[in-house]
Amino acid sequence: MTISSQSARDLTANITALSDKSVALMHQRSMSDEAVTTFQNILQKVQEIHDPKAALRSLSAEELDVVRQAHSLAESINISVLSDEGAANLLNAPGHTKDLNNDGLTTIGEGNMLTFPPDNAPASFKAAWEEASDGLSTMDIPTHMIFAVGLANIGREPGDLNWVNPYASPDYDYGAAVSEIIESVEYQYNHNMMSFEQYQKNMSFYNTLTEALA
Repeated sequence: MTISSQSARDLTANITALSDKSVALMHQRSMSDEAVTTFQNILQKVQEIHDPKAALRSLSAEELDVVRQAHSLAESINISVLSDEGAANLLNAPGHTKDLNNDGLTTIGEGNMLTFPPDNAPASFKAAWEEASDGLSTMDIPTHMIFAVGLANIGREPGDLNWVNPYASPDYDYGAAVSEIIESVEYQYNHNMMSFEQYQKNMSFYNTLTEALA
């Protein structure tokens, strides 16, 4: 899947303001205040260059390394192998990257991350998910919906022509999906396929999510 030049422009048009979330993420990545300021200056420097790869090529080696640090990349940035989305997201603030080609993954540099809730999900579902997951550790949040993209693409690689994003449609019915998951959890517990503790955790989360969606 590819992204349009308009999508890239939409992303690079609003990248210069760093939110508290972005700054906190960069500090967690051991970036100094000076390095954070340098990253913000980089975003301001390239905001009029609407081709993300060209924007990256305009940076010095030192500036590219600051971009690498901002996004916590292990390897140096190799612009020649980046997808349009991977390049564009390097020029966005950490924590605000986007799934531009709607494949269910967020590509940052060369890396792919599962995106959930999906970028195209309704604001109401995103708010409900945030409410249901508030205060929970990553380990306590059920993964049925989070890993749906990966499970739908076993044996495939991102970029394959037959890659599937279950959440691609803007009309995807999240409420119905949650109801189906609850039925599945009930079935697994009733057939001794799930412990009572896991059953309780799953049902508590999905019941809260259902109420938040109401």
